[in-house]
Amino acid sequence: ALLERKLDQLTGFRRGLERAFPLPRDWAANAPDELVVCRCENVTAGTLRQTVAVNGADELNRLKALSRVGMGRCQGRMCGVAAAEILAHATGQPLAQVGRLRGQAPVKPIPIRLVTQAPAEGART
Repeated sequence: ALLERKLDQLTGFRRGLERAFPLPRDWAANAPDELVVCRCENVTAGTLRQTVAVNGADELNRLKALSRVGMGRCQGRMCGVAAAEILAHATGQPLAQVGRLRGQAPVKPIPIRLVTQAPAEGART
């Protein structure tokens, strides 16, 4: 119950931010080619558009394989949504149709010491 109340509070805060700072509907169309979408791999909006135009990428994981977007340290957690928006605009598809980035291990980076430590006696694994 406590967690549900906290989640309700955060959801309300999120909605307030979305109302105060809405994402422009046409931002992907107006994003300059020089805009760095994936900071980990230094992939620009222009590179993504060119990959679509030259190679016919029409699905997000295909775009990833051809451009390296989402292959960096963050595994697309920072750039995946923006890359999907640019891909959808470049191909004229609905956002839901371009797919989403498949997660790669580790899904969330964890300290290696946590992997190498034996579980405490009696702990469930």
